[in-house]
Amino acid sequence: MRHPRKKEKFYQWLGGLFILFLWACPALAQQEELPTQGKPLTLEQCTAMALKYHPSLRANQATIEASKARVEQALAAYYPQVDLSGNYTNGTSNYSGITRSGSNNWTFYDFYSVGPSLTQNIYDFGRRANNVTINRENVKATEEDLTTAKQLVVLNVKQAYFGVLQTLRLIQVAEDLVKQDKQRLEQAQGFYQAGTRPKIDVTKAEVDLANAELNLIRAKNNYQLARVTLNNAMGLRESLSFAIEDSMDIKPVQVTLDEILNLSYAQRPELLQLKARQRSLEATVKLAQSSYYPTLSGNASYLYRGNQVENLYWDLFIGATLNIPLFSGFSSPNQVAEARANLRNLQAQEQNLKLNIRLEAEQAFLGLKEADERIRVTEKAVGHAQENFELANGRYQVGVGFPLEVTDAEVLLANARANYIQALYDYKVSEARIEKAMGINR
Repeated sequence: MRHPRKKEKFYQWLGGLFILFLWACPALAQQEELPTQGKPLTLEQCTAMALKYHPSLRANQATIEASKARVEQALAAYYPQVDLSGNYTNGTSNYSGITRSGSNNWTFYDFYSVGPSLTQNIYDFGRRANNVTINRENVKATEEDLTTAKQLVVLNVKQAYFGVLQTLRLIQVAEDLVKQDKQRLEQAQGFYQAGTRPKIDVTKAEVDLANAELNLIRAKNNYQLARVTLNNAMGLRESLSFAIEDSMDIKPVQVTLDEILNLSYAQRPELLQLKARQRSLEATVKLAQSSYYPTLSGNASYLYRGNQVENLYWDLFIGATLNIPLFSGFSSPNQVAEARANLRNLQAQEQNLKLNIRLEAEQAFLGLKEADERIRVTEKAVGHAQENFELANGRYQVGVGFPLEVTDAEVLLANARANYIQALYDYKVSEARIEKAMGINR
């Protein structure tokens, strides 16, 4: 026979494994999306993972579900309300049933009743319909909030993705600089040993190499920071390290500012959200106005009642109630005024939002044009700087040049390559911002 304490420990161990499995499931689910080793992640895969795992999107989704639940609550007013209640009352009985007693008296009696009752709203001058409309438009508004959050997540992923590629290329520039400085140090040491160059050439080459190695360390650290930023933008809870596909190639964007603005005004989720909020407030105005009008409801109850617990009888009641509001302490007109003021507020917000959208679109469009022009100029600058470096290095190798010439040419080449890489990054980010400005979510 198994000992009870051992059996308890076995179940505790099994429960611990189950909890550990549940804790590990999200991480395993994330890892399943990663490509096999050696296959880099594409930008599309990164954005897809971000849209799946980012916690801010799950928060928006929960808000949508709550809004949909409020729609169902509003629809409940169309259905009958059924209750089961019990009641005890102690009071006088001067009016009893069909007949009336001859005089008033202060004799108190016990009254008991228990049974189901039903109430049905028959007509309320649009209260139910407007309440449902309000909540349905609020659902549309929260859905547009989710779309806005998705677009922001996608933009952040793209910026971080291209930031990683930018730092990788800058690492290559720094590594080339270290390699060149090592070669120049070896040349300077050879010249010094041959007696054709002074010791200062060797010292300067050593300083230049140390500075180049320092820049390489910084470039590698910037790469690690860019990777952390990308993981955060994708909503990954673990510091996963994976290769990404180099997609810094430039494809000319054939779009005009007018096309960007037209699409922005037509499909930006922020504008669509404000439109939904406005429709909700229009229904709110109608709901407030309906408080001026009466409501008609029907009711029925089937009660087991009497004045003694041991002597109860079933009674059926059917009726209707007309409620006519006469005076609400000026509540109704002020509710209407509040709803109309909120509607005007949203209309002003819409105009302000359009101004901001136009500014965002123009900035992205001008940034794209500027980056495109910088790419053409920096490409030429890299070619000229490469040629200048080769000339200066060649002069130094044959003994007619000076170390300072080589250093200057080296710095010019590194800066030209860095400027070209920056122009590529700015172009790709401007593309992403134009897509966001137009309301494109991909």
